[in-house]
Amino acid sequence: MNAASDNRSFPSGLLVSRPRTFLGLPAAAAAVDGSAAIFGAVHGTAYAMPTVREDAESGPDAVRRAITETSVHIDHWDFDFDGPLLNDGVLQAFDLGDVSTRPDDDAGNRENIEAVTRAVREAGAVPILIGGDDSVAIPFMRGLDGGEKLDILQIDAHIDWRDDIAGERLGYSSTMRRASELASVVSMTQVGIRAVGSARRAEVETARAWGSRLVTVDEARRIGVEAVAAALPRDGSLLIHVDCDSMDPGICPGVNALSPGGFAFHEMTALIAAALRGRKLAGFSIVEFQPAADVNDMSAAIVGRLVSHVLGHLARRG
Repeated sequence: MNAASDNRSFPSGLLVSRPRTFLGLPAAAAAVDGSAAIFGAVHGTAYAMPTVREDAESGPDAVRRAITETSVHIDHWDFDFDGPLLNDGVLQAFDLGDVSTRPDDDAGNRENIEAVTRAVREAGAVPILIGGDDSVAIPFMRGLDGGEKLDILQIDAHIDWRDDIAGERLGYSSTMRRASELASVVSMTQVGIRAVGSARRAEVETARAWGSRLVTVDEARRIGVEAVAAALPRDGSLLIHVDCDSMDPGICPGVNALSPGGFAFHEMTALIAAALRGRKLAGFSIVEFQPAADVNDMSAAIVGRLVSHVLGHLARRG
């Protein structure tokens, strides 16, 4: 299956094909209306101090390999959905490869990620991003700006509301602060917050003053993820942004910042399912997976399976 030639193609050099695709899905050089378009972005905006290591195998490629080896037969019965994952072809899904990025070209990385995301959105497809550190989400969200109203569900251990770190305003500690400045973003629900991160009193107060709803892991478990999702608005489009450290390191150890006490896999899938129910998905991003810290490909398979759950729900919308 190939992407139709009358859909939106990308300029040469903006995307780099990969040796294998996610779940063995068709590779594509165009975004197809009504489809899901998966792509990776390895580099975003680096801090001056070295904080995120370079892995021999990139995060997106490790996810592609692990989930494809785990789920060899995409057409077989998926018991999480009581049928084949893509609902016997109801949903078309493609792997666009990786956005062209370099560790020494922050501005170019942001420009390319935003351009790919915007082209996917304008073609009528749902962009699904596999990162990369959390800074890749800033241009991803900018690529979604300018269309319908956006409601953000962030699932993360940290609130990421720093205005800057050592003068850098586009690094991974500022993701949600920059999102709050986008014209299309009208609400923000941040779930899974726990322990200590880069936030100080000022960032917490700024987030709350803007109107962000901060939901700790303990609160989410007390009221239930269905109740958390029920409070999400329904009159716009939903952007779901996942940081891998939202999950307990016992199931997802391959992260940049370990924080015990996070969500279990079934809590993640239940929250995503409840959030998507009756809502339009503008985009999905999952970031902060570090292959060198992984154990037996656990994290890579978890990331791949969460993306698979998004595909499964998209294949059954209405």
